[in-house]
Amino acid sequence: MKNPSLRKQLLFTIVVLMLFVSSAIVWVSIQAGTDAVNNLTQRVMLNMIERIGNDNEHQLNEAMRALESIAPFPGDKYPDRLNKKNSVLSETLEQRLWLASQQYAKTTGSLYFAWADGSFIGIHSTENNKVHLFLRSTDNGLRKDYLIQNPGDRSQLIGERYYDARSRAWYLNAVDHEKPVWSEVYNNFSNSEPTITLAKAVYQPGHRLLGVAAIDITLQKLSDYLRTIHVSDHSVAYIVDSNGFMIASSSSKRPYDLISNQPKIKLAENMEDPLIRQSYSSVIKDQIITSGMNIAATRTFTLNSEQIDVAYASLGNQSGLNWISVIAVPRSDFMGGINHSVIQSILIVVVFIILALIAGLMVIEHMLKDIRQLTQAALKVGNGEPLPRLHIHRKDEIGNLVKTFIDMENKLRFDRLTQVNNRDFLIAQIESLQQHATLHPDEKVNFTLLFLDLDKFKTINDGYGHAAGDQLLIIIASRLKAAVRETDTVARFGGDEFVVLLNGTSETLDIENTINKIHELVEQPIALSDHLVSIQVSIGWSVFPTEAMTYSRLIDIADARMFSGKKNPDNPHLKLVP
Repeated sequence: MKNPSLRKQLLFTIVVLMLFVSSAIVWVSIQAGTDAVNNLTQRVMLNMIERIGNDNEHQLNEAMRALESIAPFPGDKYPDRLNKKNSVLSETLEQRLWLASQQYAKTTGSLYFAWADGSFIGIHSTENNKVHLFLRSTDNGLRKDYLIQNPGDRSQLIGERYYDARSRAWYLNAVDHEKPVWSEVYNNFSNSEPTITLAKAVYQPGHRLLGVAAIDITLQKLSDYLRTIHVSDHSVAYIVDSNGFMIASSSSKRPYDLISNQPKIKLAENMEDPLIRQSYSSVIKDQIITSGMNIAATRTFTLNSEQIDVAYASLGNQSGLNWISVIAVPRSDFMGGINHSVIQSILIVVVFIILALIAGLMVIEHMLKDIRQLTQAALKVGNGEPLPRLHIHRKDEIGNLVKTFIDMENKLRFDRLTQVNNRDFLIAQIESLQQHATLHPDEKVNFTLLFLDLDKFKTINDGYGHAAGDQLLIIIASRLKAAVRETDTVARFGGDEFVVLLNGTSETLDIENTINKIHELVEQPIALSDHLVSIQVSIGWSVFPTEAMTYSRLIDIADARMFSGKKNPDNPHLKLVP
């Protein structure tokens, strides 16, 4: 610039300064937004991977409990009742298998017992509610397949085939171990699906082998569960074993191939879904080798020039399995309109450079304050605390991010259908009360859990359709909230089951009054599909800390009382008995 005028020099200096300041502001905005999104991404994904782990551990533990119900651990006298008399299979064992198959139908597949002499009994419930009974005596080695309506039914023989359980891998594996043991994944000939089996050897006095009890879980049940998990529009969740073979996946692509109409599980590296294939190859495979997957963690990698966030954790260690659960999410799903906002801000600075310097500083400061709110909110959610009230009222991309954050938090905290709290939030609240009671022993911390089950809900659901059943659940949840105080918590436990936490309530009279009020409100007639229907509710209860100190024990007590109430249908308003 030759012989510049002062005006030009000032203008040049001011413009350069404005550009520099504006660029700095944009850079700070990008960093602040990126940090907030990174923090939110990691917290949400770690929470979700923990939820997947907890829910799958629950499924595996359910299988363990089902196995224990038919073959208790050493020291229990029940193995004596597994013995046969006059070559007739034990009726008591058949009844136990029947009851266990009904109680754990959502989690398990077949349940069976194979005697050391080759005899065999098994129960298998199909998806269309048909029950098969498999019987084999030692006379001819043929296993008969009956379609039964109840224990003892032998009216419908549908086939027979040669079968010796003693040659099966799960039987041999159980005999080689003192404790219950899981099999490797194999192809189940009954349903042509990849399956794992939990088996346990049962011994008579003198450590003489009586036989092996076992229970199946099809991997399809695990995949069905993963498909209910929604982190974002383009995310994928899956489970692999330590050798890289697929166990389950939320992807529409099957985690196994059909070869001669028989399933064969795939390696994660060979999956058609690129998120599964690349996340395993780029992150999980290396982590298995270097760290052994002992803790939950997050990593990132690049796929087609896009950053992918991955969260992973070990799964099944409590049950003796060595699996890894994984979530992979494109970063763009979390970023939303942040990049568009930055470009728009730069254009405004270039076109309206003078006004942008004055107004832009105010806008950016306001933006940073909102982002700081989001960062603090993400930290609280990550620590298991409820989402604080966000005083952010924007209609731009940050407003969209706030809405996305709130929606995501709602999915973690609230049941999507009924909009009452979900089971995870209920557990977190109970654990918070338990921790407070431990840290403040001088304070009187007590509460009551009510476990509610809608009687004959399946009849209404089947008669009027699932949409009517959903509408019924929404109305019941609304009535439950109206029946209790604002300080109490209503949560959907699963299906047609609800749990109510009565905070600060432990007196028998208060509990009775609340139960009676729930009966009065919930059991009022409901209009569904131009029909007026009535629903009854069975209620059980448990009191902290007088009856139990842990969440699982409180639920078990309340659940047992609820089932006891079902046995007295003519007297739904049961008096509480200490």
